[in-house]
Amino acid sequence: MSLESQGFALVRSSLPQDIFEELRNTLFDDDSAGERCLLDQPVVRETALSLKRELIRSAHLSSAAVAIQAIAFNKTPTTNWKVAWHQDLMFPFAKPVTAHDFHLPTVKQGVHYARPPACILKQLLAVRLHLDDCDSTNGPLRVCPGTHCAGVFATSEISAHVADHGEVTCLAKTGELLLMRPLILHASSQATAPKHRRILHLVYHSGDPIPERLPIFAEALSDSSVHTSMLV
Repeated sequence: MSLESQGFALVRSSLPQDIFEELRNTLFDDDSAGERCLLDQPVVRETALSLKRELIRSAHLSSAAVAIQAIAFNKTPTTNWKVAWHQDLMFPFAKPVTAHDFHLPTVKQGVHYARPPACILKQLLAVRLHLDDCDSTNGPLRVCPGTHCAGVFATSEISAHVADHGEVTCLAKTGELLLMRPLILHASSQATAPKHRRILHLVYHSGDPIPERLPIFAEALSDSSVHTSMLV
């Protein structure tokens, strides 16, 4: 399956089992659906670096790539959430974003967010590390293949694109990585048999050159002003 043509791919990681256990014990709370902005956590930084090395070897990332975001997700009987079809468009920054190409600036839990332009969004790769088996009963991710190629959709257009392109359910075993372009349409349903579905969701920038007209993102990648304290 081609990541570039389909917008997603499932690959196996070679991370050791003790990393999975440390991530489960460090990042997750049964009463919470997840946490954001986790690259300051040592075990997350170690994992992001290890996965970056693996993805360089498999040619999914270049050596210039940097991790810019880390989120922990969990579905349990008490946090059995669902998400409608959408694209991942909003990303965190350490300071307010005022550049005209960056849209919808907002603040969530004290963190500044904005939507980068499409040329930046296309340079991003999301990597979802599964820390539990994810089967059809515990709310797996569903993706709409190929929709990452068409830019940013208006909300009113999404249903038609899903109808045109269809959907694929992304089942995975512990230790597998779901690679996806943030612009791909994706969704998930509530679990029908709720149990842990713990995922560490990392986002990497490709390291490709940033257009000169977008100084704020170039600055973020060069001086760590992205809300991660340190880029890895």
